[in-house]
Amino acid sequence: MRLKEAVKVLRSKNAGVWHITIDIVFKSEELYERAKLRLNRDFFKKLYKREDLMYFECDGINTLKVSFLRDASAGSLSDTDCLGANFYIPLLDVEI
Repeated sequence: MRLKEAVKVLRSKNAGVWHITIDIVFKSEELYERAKLRLNRDFFKKLYKREDLMYFECDGINTLKVSFLRDASAGSLSDTDCLGANFYIPLLDVEI
């Protein structure tokens, strides 16, 4: 099963001008527990090539949350995604 089939919400956004946050809200506890076996901190560090990555498992709400620093501040001349809205895309077809 691909991640995009298992979630209610999969989004990325700015968390201030220097951070990106990715929210992954699963359709059920079963899918959430299954995904945690594959989508852990090391997986996200490798996917986004970030050592500074923060990873949270929110058991009560079946949600994974990931945050990391941006390469450029939001809205600066070198920023390619002003709202941070496209950072979730590499996750869509990940198998869980």
